[in-house]
Amino acid sequence: MSAFLSFFDDDYELDEAPPSRSARKRPSLPGTPKGKGPQRLIVLVIGILIVLVAGYFLVQRCQRDREVTSYQSYVSKSNEVAKASGTVGSEFSAAILTAGQTPDGLDKSLTREIQSQQQIARNAADLDAPDGVSAYQPFLVQTMQYRVSGLQGLQKALADAFNSAGTTGQVPLEQSAAVAATFQRLIASDVVYSDSYQEPVKQVLAQKSINATVEDSQFVDPKLIEFAAPQRMQSILNALLGGVPVDGGGSTTTTDAEGNVVTTSDAAADTGAGVLHGTTLISTLFNPGGTQLDPASVNEVDSANDMTLAITVQNSGDATEVSVKVNVVLRAKGMDDRTLPTGEITTLDPGAQGTVEIPFGLSDIVFDSVVTAKVTVEKVPGEQNIDNNIGVYQIQFRLKPA
Repeated sequence: MSAFLSFFDDDYELDEAPPSRSARKRPSLPGTPKGKGPQRLIVLVIGILIVLVAGYFLVQRCQRDREVTSYQSYVSKSNEVAKASGTVGSEFSAAILTAGQTPDGLDKSLTREIQSQQQIARNAADLDAPDGVSAYQPFLVQTMQYRVSGLQGLQKALADAFNSAGTTGQVPLEQSAAVAATFQRLIASDVVYSDSYQEPVKQVLAQKSINATVEDSQFVDPKLIEFAAPQRMQSILNALLGGVPVDGGGSTTTTDAEGNVVTTSDAAADTGAGVLHGTTLISTLFNPGGTQLDPASVNEVDSANDMTLAITVQNSGDATEVSVKVNVVLRAKGMDDRTLPTGEITTLDPGAQGTVEIPFGLSDIVFDSVVTAKVTVEKVPGEQNIDNNIGVYQIQFRLKPA
């Protein structure tokens, strides 16, 4: 029995024990390699973040573009308003300073300018300002409305002033003061535009880094600022009258012994009263240095980068003259004639003198030849004798010593 058992025991020991269930190797299943799932999840999350960030900046960029476009469009439209109003102002200034202008002519001009400015004021009120400058938009509208009311008030005040002159040809100072007061409203419109609209809007654009330029809009020519004073306004009103009453009917024209035209109103014809118009060239100085040029000799002067001819003119008539113009032409051998910019004296009262400086540069002269400068004071309306309006000077320019 023991031998039988021993035989089976030996066989049992020779056979391998069956592997346990837990020790068996499981076959690999097709699919994602072990450890790749978390990596793909991270990549997906990063991709989503990139899309979100890019989307955010894209939205921001679109909003920025819309903001910039909105401001630039508004500024462009407001500049159109400002430019149009400035053009009306230039027409207004030209109407006042036109030599030989009449009260009736000025009145018709003002009617056209009022109509134009009214439309400009409506255009300003229709503008839709972006939030950042909406607080300043009312000042743009106010500027344009000031100009409308200023022109309307000026037209009425002028009519009253000219009527008050009657047959005297002279506007009383009190009426001139009333015209000057309405004129100041036009000057105020320039201040409102510059200080309350233009500069604040410029600051907003700079803060937002928006490339847009708020253009100037000056209604009153700087040459006219002096007319805000009643005495100066009186001078120009008398010049507009020209000694002839607004409703004084016809006039007669005669010539005095010097060849100047004398205009006499019918209302004053019986008394022999008339108005003499004339101007006289007094002197011409070369600057720098203040050398007075002598028409009878060759004038030697040192050249400079910035040179001017300071020309003094006197009103030798009996009436205030408006927009007295002075022309200078330079001529020399070997060069074309040079016509310098025209100088202008805004108003010149009887007996008064005015000086205008006309600039020129080295390109307008030659050094190896004598330059002839012809100075001409343009005749004013009613002036016939212009022999004393012309001066011819010979100038020898030298290189300034180092």
